[in-house]
Amino acid sequence: MIRVAVVEDNTDLRDEIVFHLRRHGHAVVGLGDGIALDAHLAEHPIDVLVLDLGLPGEDGLSIATRLRQSHPGMAIAMLTARGELDDRLRGFKTGADIYLVKPVDMRELSAIAESLHRRTRQPPAEAPRAEWRLDFFTMELTTPTGVSVMLTPTECNLMREMAEATPEPVPRGRLAVAIGHPEPDFDYRRLETTLSRLRKKLEMHCADGSNPLRSARNVGYVFAAPVRLQKAR
Repeated sequence: MIRVAVVEDNTDLRDEIVFHLRRHGHAVVGLGDGIALDAHLAEHPIDVLVLDLGLPGEDGLSIATRLRQSHPGMAIAMLTARGELDDRLRGFKTGADIYLVKPVDMRELSAIAESLHRRTRQPPAEAPRAEWRLDFFTMELTTPTGVSVMLTPTECNLMREMAEATPEPVPRGRLAVAIGHPEPDFDYRRLETTLSRLRKKLEMHCADGSNPLRSARNVGYVFAAPVRLQKAR
């Protein structure tokens, strides 16, 4: 159910809009000015705001401007008698998603509310994850920003094991095997020292201060970023 607020100082028109939007299945509240709107927003979220421009006190353009900053996910449909091009342009510049000139068909207004809600509720496209590259031939680990980190043979083997498992952690015993020291006689302090050196080496090239090489408590280690492997040329 779409939560709609209708801000209109003409009581008859406000009641008509509220009535018809409720008939179309929306949860609607009618309000007379910006003060009443602010009081409602303090207690209740709104999906779509139907906003008149010629309001007592703060006008609709001013309300739209500040709400676009404080409630960026709320859709705003301006509904007004001002139909000139300059008025419409000001409406869009102050944050309107759509600008409607009175009178408007109530079926159209309901459809617009549904369309705006679908549009504003669509999840943002997920940004591609930054990819590292591991070259076994040169023993280079390349950061997402293109910086090459030279690895020792031991570090390269550890990176290969973690890269093939990512995003899952690799147990310490499996890492020990990867560098040629299977249990039970392996001193894990050597593994911890090698991983600590590798982690510090990577920290020098992580621009945002993050490091994908992390310890996994009670398990082992994980490289928490995608890695493209290049094993041969």
